[in-house]
Amino acid sequence: MEYDDLMKEAEEHNKKMHRTKDINVNDCLTYEDRNAIAQIIDKRVAKEYGDMFPFHWSFTCSGHFIC
Repeated sequence: MEYDDLMKEAEEHNKKMHRTKDINVNDCLTYEDRNAIAQIIDKRVAKEYGDMFPFHWSFTCSGHFIC
């Protein structure tokens, strides 16, 4: 399938499911929001697993509207 065909197929699926396209929720977060989330994750990981080694992680969050 070509890219345009795949996009049309995804759009039709979303229409059947009564939902909009996915959005990146991280775009709605401020630097302060992201920093607060990072501090929470770092503290909880350190509490659970210790902090002998550097811990690297990434955060993705997506959503869609039901219409």
